[in-house]
Amino acid sequence: MTLGGVGGRLQRAVPIALAGVLALIAVGIISSSLMSTRFNYVSHTNVSGGDSYFRFPANWASFSQDQVVLANDSKITPAQLRSLDQTEWTEIFSADKGLSLANQKGLSSLKPFGVAQQLELTPQQKAVFKLATLRSIFVPDDPLSKSPSTSGYHYKVVSYKQYVSSDGLSHLEMLVDIRAPGGTSTVLDEAAAVDKNTQWVYFIGIGCTYSCFQANRSQILGVVKSWNVKEQR
Repeated sequence: MTLGGVGGRLQRAVPIALAGVLALIAVGIISSSLMSTRFNYVSHTNVSGGDSYFRFPANWASFSQDQVVLANDSKITPAQLRSLDQTEWTEIFSADKGLSLANQKGLSSLKPFGVAQQLELTPQQKAVFKLATLRSIFVPDDPLSKSPSTSGYHYKVVSYKQYVSSDGLSHLEMLVDIRAPGGTSTVLDEAAAVDKNTQWVYFIGIGCTYSCFQANRSQILGVVKSWNVKEQR
């Protein structure tokens, strides 16, 4: 009787528990589907096995490596494109759905504008490389430099972090207010990394005018926070 009683209770409990599990699975599938429709996911693995990846809102415009290269040189051959793909990769993205590569304004954009890139350093670049190089990818100067700016730009570093990840990459994260010589105020959120062999650099930067950044701050920070780099060990 005892065994039968316990068995009876288990037989009733199992379908209820299973129903709960199925409900949770269904919620997970729905949530995953909603997430995938909200974002575009971008990932690129270079010839050395380094992979950078991130996501941005699905309603943003984007331009692939080939589109970017062809916009700069319409006469480049397919063979040259393939060769270039061995040493660099670029993805441009923007909240401006009407953006074209010919009319983009970079950090002076009125809507969030971003660039993600991987670059293999040449022997000459590798010989003189230092982490400060990554801080001046998107601006004329190193915003942390103690020397006076010769470009006329003024910087206020809002936050800065530097660290080494478990796979040996040196990372930096920087949020900086920028005032151009003409008086235009912009904001840049950047993350960057270099591998332990100083062979590949990886970076992402998103910015726009000061008022644009404040209006879209959480969205911009979320895109940069989603960016990461992994390398084969």
